[in-house]
Amino acid sequence: MNRARLLTFLTSAATLTLLACGGAENASLDPGPVGDDGDGGAPSTVEEGGSPDPGPQICPEASGVYSVSPATSNLLFLLDRSGSMHLRVQGEETRWTMTKAGLQTILEALPAGSNAGLAMFPNGDDPISCCEITSANVISCAACGAGELPGPALRCDPQSYLSLPVAVSPLDTTQVGAIMSYVSTADDEFYWGTPLAPALDGAIDAMLGQSTTGVTSVVLLTDGLPTSCDSPDDPQANDIQRAIDAASTGLGAAVRTYVVGVIDGTTAADPENLSAIAQAGGTARYAGCEEGADCAYSVNVDNFEADLQQALDAIALDAISCSFDLPAVSGGAADYEAVNITIRQGAYTITVPRDSNHQDGWDYLGGMSQVQLYGKACQTLKEDVEAKVEVVVGCETVGD
Repeated sequence: MNRARLLTFLTSAATLTLLACGGAENASLDPGPVGDDGDGGAPSTVEEGGSPDPGPQICPEASGVYSVSPATSNLLFLLDRSGSMHLRVQGEETRWTMTKAGLQTILEALPAGSNAGLAMFPNGDDPISCCEITSANVISCAACGAGELPGPALRCDPQSYLSLPVAVSPLDTTQVGAIMSYVSTADDEFYWGTPLAPALDGAIDAMLGQSTTGVTSVVLLTDGLPTSCDSPDDPQANDIQRAIDAASTGLGAAVRTYVVGVIDGTTAADPENLSAIAQAGGTARYAGCEEGADCAYSVNVDNFEADLQQALDAIALDAISCSFDLPAVSGGAADYEAVNITIRQGAYTITVPRDSNHQDGWDYLGGMSQVQLYGKACQTLKEDVEAKVEVVVGCETVGD
């Protein structure tokens, strides 16, 4: 998807409407502005490749249409600033300079209604001056004397990442400037180690402590595996499983983790491990991606700029444009087992099954106040800005 298409889609979010179905046993919903179907007319329901039916098979007693709004998106970019990010990619361009440029591009492309913030890791230690990137494009710390490399106490403590250097706030030009200004502080600095597990753990906790509403995601950009946090007392302090556990815990508390990894042979991230983090964080790229360790977004150094831009574009669309708020319920508790999602394209309406595995369908997000579309349903919205999503209430949920 090109840049113009991305901007058009992000600023023209698909319409989400709600069909309230009859039945005194069902809780009513606070109505929003009535849409074109406010007269109670029911859309047809079809299977892919089928013909329109005269009425919705899923809920023939549909009685009204209620407008609801796309969910506010809260994004925390968690950026790896370890020394290896300064390895050269092409000419004088480095992993750091190209990642920084890609980040600025996507921040400027996101709609102003989004919220975004920044954290970087390692954090807690001062940068060091005894390591360098050699003319052979490798890291050398041969000049470091005893005690020059920092110990693990600060950078390996999740508490070091609870205070966000750029808090999550509305993404206007001032906020973009604040994020990029802080990123630039690491342009000429070399930080030791890659404390991925404590950084992700702390970042997720930081997002849980925010007072924001809507859909919350952490976007992890890294070029390495967890290093430098093990000790004789805790030899597994920074193992990959702890990063996976952090992502899983975050998902359970409605914070998703997207993963972008720089892939460069044996000197950068391991796709298998980063794929597992993405899967645990609820952002697997497609159904079955775990079989090929392909659930995270890979940035190959041979095609760095294009891969990074494609990854950030895809994350922006998924994180912002496929999540929707549900209206407030009045008159009693809602029956969440009697909700269905449909997508209408012109005269055709397709029922989307609920999928708790988040591969191809929809599911509730935190607090049952938002729904997220996954797989083909989300892709449909990306490709057709005129598509309408309808939430049908009062009929047994299709899917798991």
